Amino acid sequence: MRYKVLGSPAPLATPVEDPLHRAAFAYRVQGVLERDTPATLVEIYAQRQTLYPHAERACRLLMECYLLAHQRLGLDHPLRYRRLLRVFLMTEGKAGAEQQQNLIYLYDLSERVPPHEWVRELTHEYGHWIIPPINSFVEPEPWANGDLGERWFTYYLVENGRNLNGSSDFLMGASLSALESYLRRAAAPLVERMAREGLNPQRWRSRRRDGYEEYLALALYIDRVYGSRRLGRAMLCAGGVEPDDFLRGVRESLTEPETLSAALPFPNAYLFLPGGTARWRIVEPRDAKLTPDPKRPEWARCAATQLRLQVR
Repeated sequence: MRYKVLGSPAPLATPVEDPLHRAAFAYRVQGVLERDTPATLVEIYAQRQTLYPHAERACRLLMECYLLAHQRLGLDHPLRYRRLLRVFLMTEGKAGAEQQQNLIYLYDLSERVPPHEWVRELTHEYGHWIIPPINSFVEPEPWANGDLGERWFTYYLVENGRNLNGSSDFLMGASLSALESYLRRAAAPLVERMAREGLNPQRWRSRRRDGYEEYLALALYIDRVYGSRRLGRAMLCAGGVEPDDFLRGVRESLTEPETLSAALPFPNAYLFLPGGTARWRIVEPRDAKLTPDPKRPEWARCAATQLRLQVR
């Protein structure tokens, strides 16, 4: 799929009033998905002309995020809002962002906001918009799909940027090194811990920060080890908004294909195998060995001569 970004630094003939604050926005950029019947998926509004270039970049960023979510996870914008997401770049208010229905607001904006912070805020709020929610947490916030969006979208945006030798126009001007630093701090340790220790039942049951991060760790682990398609299916199979609903969705997702491909982050890492090792056998490499955890039968350490394997 391809898209185009439409807009002009000239003000609109009639400014648009936003639904929440009733503020006037004179500048607009639209992200249009190109297909037989073009569809406008994103509209970015700016209050000042100096923010118009940021609105253009934000539109490209969010359209790239849409393609990632649609192609890798099988997600789409909700039909109840005609698939249209509206983003308002505001100069007033307390610094931060929020998402309500199909509206995203970024507050206290100026040209001084660092590019990597634009990426973080936009991918966070877009995660709230498009990623199925898991909630009931009391900290750091009730809904965890925003923080998952930050980490998941940034990972694949960086991957796409590397494939283009860093000459990407969809990263808000942020450098790959700044975003890679964020991932090393915010995402890699969670994946590594899950692969090193497996799911911690005590942390998983918590509704405080440790439980919130355990959900993020499991979701990112499934993505890195089993692939984005399996993560997307887990989200769609969850059927609810509790962490245990997502865990059930993961079990269903991993047992759908006849053969499951896995990529270990490092040797002797844990694999999550729904139903335990008794129902699984390693296809490749043949010398790989599974050692189930005595207290958590669905988790097994995998000793293998290579990090990529297939199980059935």
